[in-house]
Amino acid sequence: MESNIFKNYRDWLDGQKMPKGKRSALMAGLELFAKNGYDGTSTAQIAETAGISQATIFKYFKTKYDLLIAILSPIIENLIPVYRDDFFAKFNGFENDLPGLINFVVDDRYKFLKENADSILILLSQLLTNEDIRKLIVKLIKDSQPAFADTVLKTLKSTNSIKDDLEPVEIIRTIVGQLVPFFLQMHFLPSTIEDEQKSLKSIKKIILDIISK
Repeated sequence: MESNIFKNYRDWLDGQKMPKGKRSALMAGLELFAKNGYDGTSTAQIAETAGISQATIFKYFKTKYDLLIAILSPIIENLIPVYRDDFFAKFNGFENDLPGLINFVVDDRYKFLKENADSILILLSQLLTNEDIRKLIVKLIKDSQPAFADTVLKTLKSTNSIKDDLEPVEIIRTIVGQLVPFFLQMHFLPSTIEDEQKSLKSIKKIILDIISK
């Protein structure tokens, strides 16, 4: 994969060389799987949204499940690792600034969630039931552990502001536990949030209150 950072899966897909019908099927599948769920989406709906025939879909994908995997595999194996590496590379400069680090982490990861909302929603739903997707995510996590330890954990510890009894997994759980529910609330219940930036500021304060000495 090319080294530049793509905004989201759609941008990445635009840069791939493939027949127009295949690209249209992938784009429509992404939209409908995120909106209606995998089980709630038929190949007829995908074909209609894509402006192609079902025969065209099955020309490139043997089954609807193959189409799902064709959407999620490059996200897990290509896009997320590129975003991960770019994210880790930006940790330099926060060695003595825990508030600045948390501010960066929350803003950067929330931006990633928003820009890839369709992909994230499909991933979250499939993680509950799909063993193939779980295996890919587990591999991604294992592959990320060395770089995570060398950048994120090292920088967090260098601030000398983290509670001594906190384990790394607890810090991750705290950040993820604040961001993901907020992302889902913004997506499904946007009317319940009056001020997005004010809410993000509150999330940062909660995280700092939990992990700081």
